[in-house]
Amino acid sequence: MSPWVEVPFRAQAEHSGLRVDAFLAARLRRYSRAEVQRLIRGGRVFLRGRAAKPSARVAKDETVVVRYPRRPEPDPEHASLAVVFEDRDLLAVCKPGGVLSHPTDRVVRNTVIAILAAQFPGLRPHLVHRLDRETSGVLLLAKNPAAARSLVDQFTRRRVEKEYLAVVFGRFPHALTTVDLPIGREDGDIKVRQAAGRGREAATEFTRLDACERASLLLAKPRTGRLHQIRVHLAALGHPIVGDKLYSGEGAAYLKAVRGELTAEDIDGLGAPRQLLHAFRVRFAHPLSGAPVELRAPLPEDFLARLRTFGLQAPSNIL
Repeated sequence: MSPWVEVPFRAQAEHSGLRVDAFLAARLRRYSRAEVQRLIRGGRVFLRGRAAKPSARVAKDETVVVRYPRRPEPDPEHASLAVVFEDRDLLAVCKPGGVLSHPTDRVVRNTVIAILAAQFPGLRPHLVHRLDRETSGVLLLAKNPAAARSLVDQFTRRRVEKEYLAVVFGRFPHALTTVDLPIGREDGDIKVRQAAGRGREAATEFTRLDACERASLLLAKPRTGRLHQIRVHLAALGHPIVGDKLYSGEGAAYLKAVRGELTAEDIDGLGAPRQLLHAFRVRFAHPLSGAPVELRAPLPEDFLARLRTFGLQAPSNIL
C-alpha cells in the first residue's frame, strides 16, 4: 500500500486563471495560503502530471492533486453502498449521512470513493459532484472519462435538476417560495461558513410539504450550485435545517464537533445528530445516449424517525 493518499481537486470555469496556491487555499478547509505554499514547495502538489509551482495557473476542468501521508484510520462505517442505478457508463449510489464523498487529508476509508473501491474491485469511478458529509441521498459517478466530461458539463451548464428534502425548525410560512439571495464566504473564523447577501447569485425554490409548530418538511430545488446553498438560504429565512451544526446559530456547534467536544445536550438542542438534508431526486441526460434519466434515493431510517418524532408526514409519492 502506498504511504501517500492522493486527493484530487477539479477546477471549474470560475477557477480558470487562478494560481495553484490561491485555488487550493480556497478549497482546503484547514490550510492558509502560506500553508498551501509549503505543501507546494514540499513537492506534494501536482498539476498536469508534474510537481506544481505556486505561480502555476489552473484551467477549467484541470485537476490539481495533493499528496498527503497516509494515517491510521478506523474501519469505514459502511462496508458497501446501495446502488440506485448502474450501466456501463454510470454508477449512482445512495450516500449515507456521515460519509464523505471523497478522501481528505484526514479521512480516506470512510468515503464513497474508498468504499466503492472495495465494493467493486478494479473500478475507478469519477466523482462528478459532491454531497456534504452529513447530507444523504443520490450521488452520481462516471465509469469512464467521456461520461465524466458529459456529466460535469451538464452540472456546469445547470442542465441537471436536483431535488432535496429538508426538515427545518419552525412552521415554514410559505406554501411555495423562491429565495434569490447571493452567497459568498462569511467574514469570520470558520473558513467554510457561507453567508447570504454577498458573493455570487444563488436561487432556491422551496415547497412546503408538511408543517407543525416545531418543524416543517420542505422540498428544495436549487437553481444554482453554490456551496451550502440550501442550508444558507434556509438559515437566512430563520428556518435552519434540523441538525445543521454549521448554520444553527453562529456555528458554535460546528466548532465543538471539529474539536470532538459535542455533547448529548448539544445534539438534543440541534434536534438530530446530523443535518436532515437528503438528495432525493436527480434528473439529467445520459452522457452517451442523451436519453433522459431520473433517479431517486429512498429516505433513510434516521430521517423517517425524526419525521415521526415531529409528527410530520412525507407525501406518498416520495415514500
